[in-house]
Amino acid sequence: MSANKNIWIIRLGVAFVCVAIGAAQANEKDGSAVTSGNWSLLGGGNEQHYFSALKDVNKSNVKNLGLSWFTDMEAGDGLVGNPLVADGVIYQGGPPGKIYANDLKTGKNLWTYTPEVQYDKDTSWTGFWGTHVNRGLAVDDDNVYIGSYCKLLAVSRTTHKLTWSSQSCDPKKMQAITGAPRVGGGKVFIGNASGDFGGDRGHLDAFDAKTGKHLWRFYTMPGDPSKPFENDLLAKASKTWGTDYWKYTKGGVSPWDAITYDEASDTLYFGTDGPSPWSPAQRAPDAGDELFSHSIIAVDASTGAYKWHFQTVQNDGSNMSATMHIMLADLPVEGVSKRVVMTAPKNGYFYVLDASTGKFISADHYVPVNWTKGLDPKTGRPIPSNEANYWERPGEMTIPLPGDVGGHNWEAMAYNPELRTVYIPSTLVPVTVVASKDTGELDLDYYYGMRPDATIKTQGDLVAWDPLLQKEKWRAKRSLPVNGGVLATAGGLVFQGTGDGHFEAFDANTGEKLWSFHVGGSILAAPTTVEVDGDQYLIVASGNGGASGMRGIPRLMNNLQSQGPARLLAFRLGGKTELPITSTPDFPKPQYPKPTSAMAESGRHIFNANACGACHGFNAEGSTPGLPDLRRSDKLDLAVMKSIVIDGAFKPLGMPGHPHISDADLQALQAFILQKAWTAYDTQQTLKTSDTGAQ
Repeated sequence: MSANKNIWIIRLGVAFVCVAIGAAQANEKDGSAVTSGNWSLLGGGNEQHYFSALKDVNKSNVKNLGLSWFTDMEAGDGLVGNPLVADGVIYQGGPPGKIYANDLKTGKNLWTYTPEVQYDKDTSWTGFWGTHVNRGLAVDDDNVYIGSYCKLLAVSRTTHKLTWSSQSCDPKKMQAITGAPRVGGGKVFIGNASGDFGGDRGHLDAFDAKTGKHLWRFYTMPGDPSKPFENDLLAKASKTWGTDYWKYTKGGVSPWDAITYDEASDTLYFGTDGPSPWSPAQRAPDAGDELFSHSIIAVDASTGAYKWHFQTVQNDGSNMSATMHIMLADLPVEGVSKRVVMTAPKNGYFYVLDASTGKFISADHYVPVNWTKGLDPKTGRPIPSNEANYWERPGEMTIPLPGDVGGHNWEAMAYNPELRTVYIPSTLVPVTVVASKDTGELDLDYYYGMRPDATIKTQGDLVAWDPLLQKEKWRAKRSLPVNGGVLATAGGLVFQGTGDGHFEAFDANTGEKLWSFHVGGSILAAPTTVEVDGDQYLIVASGNGGASGMRGIPRLMNNLQSQGPARLLAFRLGGKTELPITSTPDFPKPQYPKPTSAMAESGRHIFNANACGACHGFNAEGSTPGLPDLRRSDKLDLAVMKSIVIDGAFKPLGMPGHPHISDADLQALQAFILQKAWTAYDTQQTLKTSDTGAQ
């Protein structure tokens, strides 16, 4: 049952018509309804609606949409950012902070900026990992802004050279920049990621757009209580972390993606991640809400001064981040038009909050949840449930819902203000969790829901959601759980790319699929649309999805038909360009004999304990050229492995050394990788034999 839903519904009628009349004017004024040839802000405007008033491409003619041009890009990790368009140039970001500038009409590359990344000898795991993740960039009249190795870079749009570089976080302390910067009010805003290791406190920073001067920093959690706190706000927040909390956790609560700037109120809204370690059993025993974890925070954009916060989950153990897309809109509440914040965090609920105060207005869940019994209808605070509390049942399998991947992750939603509908790329990935009785180490299976015997199946959907009624309008099922961001248009259409490589258009009212085009690569980026010389173009980036940060679980975001090269593609009515056929190379026969199951299982635990899967894939199933697929590796000789894995021979290339790993552990790691290599090879050969027999 929707929290606070019934009271709100009664009051809708009075204000609905009045707000609707002014919607188009308000949207065009603030740039959220794009009608020009520019799409220079993420989502098309400060409100981040991912909506365009263009309607040359509409329900009646979308069947005639075709490929105008495509450009293959040198980006081994793929491309996942929303393409930005300014003055006839498309700007696209990629790891490790690379900027691509392409001609809008032809796709021709105009220039590329590649940052110099020199890894420090003390670079942390997250510091290395972060240089393979990039979810976008920002553009203003002068510069293009992008994150790279904990630095915020400004590159001139005219000279294509570095204007300034400012340090934003510390790659030696388990930090990285993975999200897109945001611009507004002459400033550039950026957060950071911890890779869920919590080596340092999360913080949101503001820089002068012209000079790169650091203006302010907002810490998202309190620091060492034995030292003076930066302000009274953090001193109060420290009371919610429990006794001697600094013994257990020294970081986390990272604002790694969602940032939204409201020009009218000069307010910055951003979301935060959870505390580290994940399990509450490994944090302070008497911890409370652990502020400001899993929160939406509003601050003065000019000073960084705190305005309000709303916490979605308290004392969490399932990584249900609130760092997901934050929209601003005007909706009728209690008979009057009210500025609201709309967001769908990982926890499975869609929230509407008062943008001025942070007061809870309403929420309801769009995917199954078991971590809470519901939300308090007045405050929005979760009602406790222990169904997902794996830390209370060591040694037993638990399936938190929606769990670590989330009901909605970082991929952009879209909002059509004319239809008052939000379109959510939703995800259901039942991840099994078993906490070790001895060490508390978590054993997770991200592919459980894909097993034939799974009681809860993995699922991805495109959900049309009414934010006024907190109710689903329609739902389109996808073949993979992780899919692309969304674009809505005044042509009555909703566009979305999929993990299995399709770019598709739906009827915005009914959810009927009207058009589909296979691009050969996974699409996680939200599309962009602009008009130039009378033609409406739809632009989308594709690849293998690795730059999203989810390379560790490739089965969820791509398949053998969507691991193609990184591409930028443009579509228009009457487009006739054809894509070349691409194929995935065969798995080679492993160089060494099959290992014993016991040795391979021991290696699996070592692989997981050292977070190897975050780069090389869960179960060593890598699928992105940017980092090696270990099942194809020709470097499984133990002496060679020792030089790389333990001694750090590849550290200059971004592969950290692990001097704590013993020779015996290394042998077990080799066995685990060999087991997966043989499984892939044997499966491939069986399929080839079956295909030959069928012929």
